[in-house]
Amino acid sequence: MNRISKHAFVDPEAKIGNNVTICPMASVRADEGSIEIGDNSNIQDCCVIHDKTKIGKNVTIGHGAVVHGCVVANNVLIGMNATILSGAEIGEWCIIAAGCVVKENEKIPAGSLVAGVPGKIIRQLTEKDKDLITKSWKNYADNVKHL
Repeated sequence: MNRISKHAFVDPEAKIGNNVTICPMASVRADEGSIEIGDNSNIQDCCVIHDKTKIGKNVTIGHGAVVHGCVVANNVLIGMNATILSGAEIGEWCIIAAGCVVKENEKIPAGSLVAGVPGKIIRQLTEKDKDLITKSWKNYADNVKHL
């Protein structure tokens, strides 16, 4: 059974991996550059993904976040209403806190917890933090498998 309505528009420049969840009212708009979303990632309600953007595997992008023209590596959690601006690069195993703004061209090293406006590295992730990232993407990926 085809799960996408014949009345839906899926941008042909958007490459969507396996077990990806794109929730209601999220916008994946590849009109200004290709967008890639890796396996097991989830784009929650009301997110905006725009411009040339690459999102890795096992990524959670929380409700209302804006991810614009940037690179997000594997195993990242981006909190609700966070904003990642053009040219930014988020390394593997990072958490970007809710409401955080990652500035243009900012390079966030792997294993960082980033919070604030503008975003600042607060500390390195713990194993408990990494478990949170894993539980988040697995929850959504498991739900997709049951549809």
